Amino acid sequence: MASRKEEKERLRRERLAREQAEASAAARRRRMFFGGGAAAAIALVAIVAIAIASSGGGGKKDSSSSSSTNVAGLQTGPAPWQPETSHLSDRFQASGLPQSGSESYHIHALLRIYVAGKQEPVPAYIGIDPNGQFLAALHTHDASGIIHMESDSYYPFKLGQFFDIWGVKFTDTQLGAYYNQGKNTVQAYVNGKKVADPVNYKMQRHDTIVVAYGQPGSFPTKIPANFPNGL
Repeated sequence: MASRKEEKERLRRERLAREQAEASAAARRRRMFFGGGAAAAIALVAIVAIAIASSGGGGKKDSSSSSSTNVAGLQTGPAPWQPETSHLSDRFQASGLPQSGSESYHIHALLRIYVAGKQEPVPAYIGIDPNGQFLAALHTHDASGIIHMESDSYYPFKLGQFFDIWGVKFTDTQLGAYYNQGKNTVQAYVNGKKVADPVNYKMQRHDTIVVAYGQPGSFPTKIPANFPNGL
């Protein structure tokens, strides 16, 4: 049986090991978020230049209600859109989202995307670093359209922040390559009701959300709530 002195020494070694592991993890996070500043700045200039030079889906551009002031990596091409991960850490830092991990606050919403009447995928692994370095507070695990929202405590997650993490340009008048033009407009519905300011809509538990581009009546405005048991 270990003596009291030996037990104290064992506990001291375990505490030191934990502190060293936490310090290493913190250092990795700092390198991940701040290590690519110059590259991110160059990419930002290039993306802005491309956005100005191209007309996307046509119509007048309006960036006054952008989902993010940091456009690094935001896709402005036509659907479908894969998760953009090259600039994910930059967008996550700019978004102001909390860190995830403890899951003290963990809710879910269901998202459907339609373009010109066609349902477009909400892909798996949005907000998940492919190198396994971190998991954004807003993310998807599969292609069901279920958005996971996680933080240490309550946080007002916004729909526009999810598109930022996804890496898709989203404003009140733009969705990727598509801009308001005539009867074709960007629209959003939550639980069957139209949302006037979708970028800043604060998502709630078990919301069913439709974001669409097209003419009214070309897409469903209300979708069935399909959340697996436990979500």
